Amino acid sequence: MIDEIPMESASGFDAVTDERLAALLSITGRMDGFLYRCRNDPNYTMLYISDGIQTISGYPASDFIGNSVRGYATITYPDDVAVVDTAVGQALETRSNWAIDYRIVSRQGVPIWIHEIGGGVFDASGQLEFLEGFVIDIAERKRLEQANRDLIDRVAAISEHIIKDTGNILEVLRALKMLALNARIEAARAGEQGLGFAVVAQEIKTLATTSGASAERITKLMNELQDVLSAPAGTGH
Repeated sequence: MIDEIPMESASGFDAVTDERLAALLSITGRMDGFLYRCRNDPNYTMLYISDGIQTISGYPASDFIGNSVRGYATITYPDDVAVVDTAVGQALETRSNWAIDYRIVSRQGVPIWIHEIGGGVFDASGQLEFLEGFVIDIAERKRLEQANRDLIDRVAAISEHIIKDTGNILEVLRALKMLALNARIEAARAGEQGLGFAVVAQEIKTLATTSGASAERITKLMNELQDVLSAPAGTGH
C-alpha cells in the first residue's frame, strides 16, 4: 500500500524516494497504465495520480491533483459514470476491491477503454480515508473482443443460411423419394415393360435416401454449431 503522499508536485509527489513505489511506477509505465489515490467524492478528487494518465488520456497528471484543472470524473464516458459509481459503492460496502471495465474520453474526444482495480483505504477505527487503485489501457483487448464478436455473428449468419438451404434440399429429396415410389408402382403395373423404369426408380430412391441422410447430418451439425456460438463465454457448451 502506498504511504500518504504530499501534494506539492505536479503529479502529487514532493520526491519519489520509496523504491517499491518507483518500481510500481516503472511497471505501470510499461503497461500503459497509472496509479492513483483519491477522495471518495463525486469528482474522485485526486491526491495522487501517476504520469501514465497522460499517455492514456492526453491530459497531464497535474490537471487532476486537487481538481486543479479538471476532475477525474469529468473525463469518464457519460454512459459509464453510473457503472463506476455503483461498482465503487458496492465494493466499499463489502470492504472488497472493485474490478471494472469502463471508458474515459481522451483529450482528442475519443472514448478509450480501461480496466481499473481499486479499493478503499480505512483507518484503524474503520473510517474510509481514500480510494486507491491501478488502471490499464485495454483498448486493444476490446478491439479484439469486438472483432471476435463480429466474426461469431458472421459465422452464425452463414450457418443459418446453410440450415435453411439444407432444409430446402431435404424437401426436394423427399419429393424425389415420393416420385420414385410412384414410379415403382407404375412400373409394377406395366409388368415386364416397366422393369427398366423400376430399376431407375430404385436408384433415384437410393440416391434420395443417401443424400437426405447426409443433409440431415449437416443440419444437425450446423444446429450444434449455432448452440456453441450462442452459448455464453466460459460455459463450455
